[in-house]
Amino acid sequence: MDHRTVLHAYSRRRDAPSAHYDQPGFPHRFFDWCSVLGLVTTVRLVKQHGRPSAEAVAELLERGALTQRPYDSATHQLRIPTGMHGQDPADPPPVPEIPAWRVVLPLLTYLLVGIACGCAIAVVGGLYAIPPLLIACTLAWPVGRELTRRREEPPLAVQLAWGAMAAWPLTASGFLFVVVSPGPPTEAGRMTLYAVLGIVIAALVLYGLAYAFAHSWFSRNANWVVPALVPALALSLPWFGGLLHTTYLRCGFGIPSEAIQVSVHWSYAASLKPVGIAAGLALVVVSFAGWMRHYHQWVNAQGVVRVGVPLMSLFVVGITLFAGLLGAQVAASRAQTAAASGRDPAPYYGVEGTLVCVKPLNKEIAVFNGPLATTRPLLTFGPSGDRIWLWDPQRGKSLSARLEDVAVTEKTSRACD
Repeated sequence: MDHRTVLHAYSRRRDAPSAHYDQPGFPHRFFDWCSVLGLVTTVRLVKQHGRPSAEAVAELLERGALTQRPYDSATHQLRIPTGMHGQDPADPPPVPEIPAWRVVLPLLTYLLVGIACGCAIAVVGGLYAIPPLLIACTLAWPVGRELTRRREEPPLAVQLAWGAMAAWPLTASGFLFVVVSPGPPTEAGRMTLYAVLGIVIAALVLYGLAYAFAHSWFSRNANWVVPALVPALALSLPWFGGLLHTTYLRCGFGIPSEAIQVSVHWSYAASLKPVGIAAGLALVVVSFAGWMRHYHQWVNAQGVVRVGVPLMSLFVVGITLFAGLLGAQVAASRAQTAAASGRDPAPYYGVEGTLVCVKPLNKEIAVFNGPLATTRPLLTFGPSGDRIWLWDPQRGKSLSARLEDVAVTEKTSRACD
């Protein structure tokens, strides 16, 4: 806390030079003419301890008690700008301000409890609904106290009124959410609990990220780092989506990814889930480091943190992306099982497999990795140019033939004629 009062001296007249015009030197003349032209209005600054009046300081300046520079009340005027008043040392110290999180966190907790009480009233019903109903009614006092927190505590009736207007509508919304939900009440309550936990975790992560990035290299260079990430993501997302499609087709069915035409939009869609999860987990690591930074837990281990946090983030990202590749293999295994049981597999981000019956048009045709099975359905993902790639569920191998040599028809029964 600065106990000094800052006083600004303004020029009363702009049509006459100030008192120090006759002093030698270019700086004095330049400052003087800037003041005459109105470019500079504050001629001097005076700082005094406590809360003195402008008139008393002006008298001291005229007598030359503070500085040796001349001061004339006819050409200058002292003012104290807003917020420049000092603190009198004899006054008691100011009341420390309450941090925002100490008000927001209890308030959010009370409101979430109100929503949970509304859900509980709808789920349990009967006499078991009385305890959550009483808790919801009791919330009016703590919520109102937090909303009306001031130095002078308002009357209890005002606190209860504010608390009732804030807590009871949320309780009613929780009750209506469970009643209107199409599923069973227990499922709605479970989804509400998951949503509340997700909101709390998201808030903690966002606060941690703010603590991690504030006054850091990223905040100082965000003006070029953030735009540089846009083209990097635009190139990496479709590449990783194509890698997932390649893993699905080649590892699951032995079909080259070039043989299937997939839109680039599906490549983006395939990569969004694993890349999004990887980015989220990396942000959680950075958020944890931000909380450590906020509570000064890495003061004695800054070198370890600067190396450990990036390595941990890369490790989490690598594990998550590898899990995405394993997910593509799992999806291919499910598609194999469905094809073996005579059902069309579920589509995988634009790759749609269909069971078809294939008949050769000639007795001798060229079949890659033959022979060509004609009595049972084969799985295909569509033609590729003048060829068609097939997968035999019984043999577990891929086949390829020219379209002009075979007749492809849709499967109508479990076996082909």
